Amino acid sequence: MKKFIKTNISVICAICLIFCTVGGFASAETVTSSTDIETDYSTVPIYLNGIKMADGLFANETTYLPLRTFFNAIGDQADIAWNDETNTATVTGKDFVLTVTLGNNYLTINDRCFYLPNGALLVDGVMYLPIRELAKVYTASVEWDVESSSVNISADKPVVISTAANFYNEQDLYWLSRLINAESGNQPLDGKIAVGNVVLNRVANPTCPDTIYGVVFDSKYGVQFSVTQNGTIYEEPNEESVIAAKICLEGYNLVGDSIYFV
Repeated sequence: MKKFIKTNISVICAICLIFCTVGGFASAETVTSSTDIETDYSTVPIYLNGIKMADGLFANETTYLPLRTFFNAIGDQADIAWNDETNTATVTGKDFVLTVTLGNNYLTINDRCFYLPNGALLVDGVMYLPIRELAKVYTASVEWDVESSSVNISADKPVVISTAANFYNEQDLYWLSRLINAESGNQPLDGKIAVGNVVLNRVANPTCPDTIYGVVFDSKYGVQFSVTQNGTIYEEPNEESVIAAKICLEGYNLVGDSIYFV
């Protein structure tokens, strides 16, 4: 049976939420946000290595699972802390730290950034996250079973995801974040990601240089980005531009194969 939940797309303005060390997030009496939208959802059985672990929620074409339920079922003991001033949950486990803030369209794991198009869900005081992004903590695979309309997580031997320092190429992150900042530093996160996507699409295109640095400073047919002439490419990028660059380097794409932007 389908039901409705309220999801927050913009920043949560006020929330009454108490964190319990045993039971997870307790029910919130009120949730007030600048934009509340009723979202159609249904429940989905979720299995871990073939054994049912919980019922998740299917909404926004995405399957969600409670944060605590996931970490209670997989991996070593993890501690979850809630900051009610910033509406941020922090999960600290063996060799990883995950942070997610209500109202943000991304989460971080070991300083790597993963895109959440519709953010986290808060249902009756419980935080839900997309199962595919949660599974990345332990590099676990997620499969949808069409016949049973269920999800199975395969994680026989959980392996913690690598850190940002070991995953991102330092020079790629340096130049991509600066190009994003110079071209779209005042735009929303999605706009920043789109700019980064165009750069990476050019890297993959045989008619363009095959490195991020090469694309940024490409002058084969004239200067491609005016920011390389006016010097703004060298300015320190703001935090969200770095986040957008990391999201792009993780493989998220909002523009298809486009190699131009306006």
